Amino acid sequence: MTTASPPRTPQTLPGRPLAQSANASQASNVDVVKILKKYVWVLIASGFIGIGVGVAAHLILKKVYPIYKPQVIFQVLAPTMEAGKVVFGADEDEQSRFAATQVALMKSDQVIERVVSDPRLQQNGGDWYKSFVSGGKFQADDAAEWLQDHINVRLIPNTDIIEMSLGWKKANDITNVLGFVKETYLILLAERTRNQTGPQRDALEKQITQATNNYKDKQSLREQILGTDRVDSLEQRFAAASYELNTVLGTLHGIRTSTEAAMTQLSIYEAELNSAGGPTYSDELIAAVEMEPLIQNSLQTIASLEAQRAAMQHQGIGPDHRAMMTTESMIASWTSKLDQQRETLLRKRFAAVIDSLNNTIATFTAQAVDLSNQEEELINRLIDLSKTQVKVDDIDTEIENILRTKADMEADLQSLKSIATLSTAQRIMVLQSQTIPDKPVLPDIFMMVPAGIVLCLGLTTSIVFLRELLDQRVKGPSDIAMIPHTRVLGFVPDACECSDTAQDQVQRAFARVPKGVLAESFRQIRSPLLKHADLAGHKTIMVMAGMPNSGTSCVVANLADATAGAGKKTLIIDANFRRPTQHKFFDFGDTPGLADILAGASTLGAAALATDSPNLSVLPVG
Repeated sequence: MTTASPPRTPQTLPGRPLAQSANASQASNVDVVKILKKYVWVLIASGFIGIGVGVAAHLILKKVYPIYKPQVIFQVLAPTMEAGKVVFGADEDEQSRFAATQVALMKSDQVIERVVSDPRLQQNGGDWYKSFVSGGKFQADDAAEWLQDHINVRLIPNTDIIEMSLGWKKANDITNVLGFVKETYLILLAERTRNQTGPQRDALEKQITQATNNYKDKQSLREQILGTDRVDSLEQRFAAASYELNTVLGTLHGIRTSTEAAMTQLSIYEAELNSAGGPTYSDELIAAVEMEPLIQNSLQTIASLEAQRAAMQHQGIGPDHRAMMTTESMIASWTSKLDQQRETLLRKRFAAVIDSLNNTIATFTAQAVDLSNQEEELINRLIDLSKTQVKVDDIDTEIENILRTKADMEADLQSLKSIATLSTAQRIMVLQSQTIPDKPVLPDIFMMVPAGIVLCLGLTTSIVFLRELLDQRVKGPSDIAMIPHTRVLGFVPDACECSDTAQDQVQRAFARVPKGVLAESFRQIRSPLLKHADLAGHKTIMVMAGMPNSGTSCVVANLADATAGAGKKTLIIDANFRRPTQHKFFDFGDTPGLADILAGASTLGAAALATDSPNLSVLPVG
């Protein structure tokens, strides 16, 4: 649907040609899902064709040029540090570097050159060897270059496994060649291992000889220091002197402690003796005085007098009686005498205790002086013994270290010699030797069939999309947008996709189903169309069909209903003389009409027919 408008200068984006813009829009508006649905059976058929192509290619290659690929599996071992003992959990970086080095060595020039120079290759190489014979001479350089290009050596990820493989069309011949590569590599590895351990053995033997000489020198120096003494007698004397010194120190400590205690007690007694109130006697001292005969006699006399007084009191003699008074006087006299005796004896015994403490302190002091002299003498003796012992101990320590180091080096040397005889010394172990394969690795039916399918599907898909990209027919609104100088006002969906509108109502969908999808689509087209026509001053809209049976008549009828519904006086002029349909949509006859007006047989007022929609009239074709 276009409007007749004054010609305008086409607007294009700066720096972007119009044709480029159209092609880019076309490429970006290809509906992939729609294309796949459209050609689904073609793609399925191409898939089956691909299966046939894959099977046929498999059979042809299997007959013409099969590839047999024997392989050898190696395991990289951890470093062998002792005979029969492998260090597990070794440094992962070191292990990885060693494995990568072996991968490079397996296909190195050294190995390849030895293989192609092996005289056994002519006898066991078969057709592979003959393929490099030119002019009756084996081309070793070409064979080496072929091996460099075709031998495959790889470290399987996350493992210590190395895989070596070689592919060719003859299974027996290529298996023998791979065996030569494996043997040559192992021989070269053994040579490198021996060359690496040789300098280590020489260095260890030299160090062992030097340690033996050092041991002899230290042993002579030790005997020179000791002279006639023996280590055991020196140790015994040192132990005896130490024991005696400990005894003296213990005794001296005890005497000094006792002296301090005695002096402390003496100072206490002297302070009490010189105090104004007199000394305070201990219970033991008082008890000892009470046991004195003099005190006991006085106590007995006082007890006898008290017995007489009690007898007189029992006889009724009063306190004023002469006999009672005499007795009381005697008791008081003896009691006073007893107190004097006690005080005298206590002072005498207290003075004796002080004299005893003085004698004890003097004795302890004399003993302490003797023990101090013994202590000094023993210390000097121990110092002399210690100096000699330190010298001997230092020499003994040096001798032990020399012997220990020598033993370690001898063990290392023995371990090196033992390791050299182990099968794991080279750190490479053959897990699986080459065997003659019973079937080729290529072609593989499980690879050829998917490859054929992918090839055919890819080719078919490319052709389909190329055809769609080159197809210039209009198939949707995006295709209209690619036409230069053309504006898309809206689009109407296919009637079969609108479930709310019956097929017999499509011609008048706007009037019959005003709330349907089709009616809403024509409303969306109507607004910009009328706005553009008003701005340009247009009164007439011409609707043209891109191809027969494209639904142009239905568009005209519904667009006219929508325009009239907007309050515009609308006249439908049916100019389709070959297939007129507008009169049928509105239940009118086809005459009079446009042809009659053009022929002068009728007028517009007589031919135009009013419809059931306000503001809408129809001019049949006539």
